[in-house]
Amino acid sequence: MKKQIYWPLLIALFLLTANSKVQAEVYLGEFCWQVFNPQGEPYWSYQFGLYEKEGGHFALYGSVYYDQNGPSASHGNAILIGNKVKMTIVSSDYEEGYGVWSETFSALLNQATLNGTWNSLSLEIDDGVNLLPVHQEGTIDNIPCL
Repeated sequence: MKKQIYWPLLIALFLLTANSKVQAEVYLGEFCWQVFNPQGEPYWSYQFGLYEKEGGHFALYGSVYYDQNGPSASHGNAILIGNKVKMTIVSSDYEEGYGVWSETFSALLNQATLNGTWNSLSLEIDDGVNLLPVHQEGTIDNIPCL
């Protein structure tokens, strides 16, 4: 009878221990980036809480800011490969009087500066009817968060 009680307890202890290691993450703080078009003019900015996961993976939770539109929800992930950071960000919103948009943004950053280049693909409905695909690119700089 005692052996039957010990096995479930041992299995439960193992599962609790294994689960805590899978969920391990470290909060690294707030990180912000300014996005520029190819002519060097500012487009929009990102503000994220950055969490480091095991294995060189990072999770980003925060906002994208378009001056005229205010903040929109945004999230992403990044991976460290050598001295480069590959980052992907997904943002979407509905804006009164404008419509719906959704964007996938990819950046390749230098690990030392967190600056780099970017490309994005987005879909926008500008008049409530027509779907407009948009490709953009440029540079991205790590900036102090306000």
